[in-house]
Amino acid sequence: MAAANGVSHATATTSGRDLRALLRDLITVEHVRGGLIVAPDGLVIASELPSHVPVEALSALTATLGRELEVRGPRLRRGSFLMANFAAGDGTVFLGGTPVGFILLLADSEANRERIRHAMRGAIDAVRQAWKR
Repeated sequence: MAAANGVSHATATTSGRDLRALLRDLITVEHVRGGLIVAPDGLVIASELPSHVPVEALSALTATLGRELEVRGPRLRRGSFLMANFAAGDGTVFLGGTPVGFILLLADSEANRERIRHAMRGAIDAVRQAWKR
C-alpha cells in the first residue's frame, strides 16, 4: 500500500532476502510501470513487467549497464556505484546495484524521481543488510 508520498511502507519492512516481494513493493510506487532484478550475468531473479516488454532483452541490458557503471564509478571518483537513471521523453529507467545483482525500474515520464530514488535506496539497503558477507 502506498503512503501519501507515493512510497510503499512495505519496502522498508520487506526482507532483503525475499527479492520477489521486494520488487512487488517497489512497483507500487506511483507511476512505476514495472521492474526486474537480475544477477550480474543477466539471469532474471524476479520480474514484474508489462506483457509487451521483452524480459530477456531488458535483463541483458540491465546486467550490461550495471556492470559498466560499477567499473566506471570508481574512475569517476564518485565512490561505489549505487544508482543511476536514464530519462527519455516517454519515461525513465532507474538502475541500482546490490550484492546479488541489479534492480531496474521502469517509470512513466510523470514519475517523481526523488520518490523512486528513495524507494530504490531503501530496497538496496535491505538487500545489502540481508546479504552481508
